[in-house]
Amino acid sequence: MDNSVSDLVLFIGRFHPIIVHFPIGFLFFAFILEAVSRLKKYSHISDAIPLALLAGAISAFVACIMGYMLSQSGDYEKSTLDTHFWLGIATTALAFLAWLIRTEIIRIQSLAGLKPNISALLLVILVLGITGHYGGNLTHGSDYLLKYAPFGNDDKIPLVAVTNVKEAGVYDYLVNPIFETKCISCHNKSKKKGGLSLQDSVAIKKGGENGAAIAAGDVNKSELMRRVMLDPHHEDFMPPEGKTPLTDEEKAILNYWIDKGNADFNINLGELETSEYIVSLASRLLGLKDASGRVNGDLPIVSKVNKEVLESIVVEGFRVRELVFESNLYEIVLPPQTITKDNANEIDRKLKKLLPIKENIMWLSLKDNYLGDQYLKDIGTMVNLYKLDIDNNPISDIGVAELVNIPNLEGLNLYKTKVTKKSLSSFSRMISLKRVYVSETLISKNDVALYMEREERPNLVIGI
Repeated sequence: MDNSVSDLVLFIGRFHPIIVHFPIGFLFFAFILEAVSRLKKYSHISDAIPLALLAGAISAFVACIMGYMLSQSGDYEKSTLDTHFWLGIATTALAFLAWLIRTEIIRIQSLAGLKPNISALLLVILVLGITGHYGGNLTHGSDYLLKYAPFGNDDKIPLVAVTNVKEAGVYDYLVNPIFETKCISCHNKSKKKGGLSLQDSVAIKKGGENGAAIAAGDVNKSELMRRVMLDPHHEDFMPPEGKTPLTDEEKAILNYWIDKGNADFNINLGELETSEYIVSLASRLLGLKDASGRVNGDLPIVSKVNKEVLESIVVEGFRVRELVFESNLYEIVLPPQTITKDNANEIDRKLKKLLPIKENIMWLSLKDNYLGDQYLKDIGTMVNLYKLDIDNNPISDIGVAELVNIPNLEGLNLYKTKVTKKSLSSFSRMISLKRVYVSETLISKNDVALYMEREERPNLVIGI
């Protein structure tokens, strides 16, 4: 953006998208009046046509001025902007001309039997439509209008379907769809907010007015990630108000691509060190089976949860998030240190609130909440539990034994608990368990090494 442009100019310019609808409405209204007045029954309405044309011409003039002001932001591609600008001026001039002809201030002879006022109005509507098209290209991108048309898209090569999630290109299959749905409307070749386009790899590498949007291998230095992670009320938060924010899953995908994938545009998921969470997430997004054999949509069928029940859980301090829209399967999180030694008796009441929806809980986090062994018996009845975080709690082997009958549990975090190598036998009995975090427990590295020599699963993670 040109720093010499005053804020007042940009402020007024931002009303262009509102004002521009007035000339469109007035001029199309004049066209409709002209067409309907051809009928003898409605011939009298032709008296309103000059007023509609004049209102359209004046509002088009105002829209042109505001459009010029808006263009000073520098957020738009120059070629398309210039075309839209001059077409807007042409529309305004033709609208005034049509008004002058219709009021007979200017008299022109009929051409080939077509009345000049009709010819002028048809030309106004034609140029107005073309002007609007280029304006739409500036706002939404050049392919917005015909993107989903059943013709003319032969130049866009569709992605080849993959059957193995690890064969999927991280950028093409996972990252680019996020950009297309959440970012491209403001960051395309025609409209570059902040000078940034996310249309393709060349544009992304180029960055914007503030430099590189992505710092390969360093999420913390990536301006794009900084903005999507801000508080939604922050001035720099992206996408802006009125647009749909990125989900936690989409943020995780971008984080993974930048950090683990070094923002490589050609690397496949199988070439990277990838967590089970990302593999599972990518599998779901691509409609493939993940390591657990689940398929996108192949989720446990459970009863719908009463709204009042969910509200009562939230009142207890839990964060509740539905994992898949209308799946009735939830992630439940009790923020760390909600329960301390001083209010330890409250954990029992809070966990009892979860029992009515125990079959609906798929992810549960109770980390650092003074959770003791006696409370794990109720958790052991949550048959659809997939991931359980109970780290940093006074849990021992007795509590872990209460979890052995959870049929779908795949991930278990026991970091900073009191479990010993006696729990290794419990891990082996958990039929779906794939990974257990046991750092800073009484399980030693030697215990883990000996266990992994004789057991194929679960994978015991001793280092964080």
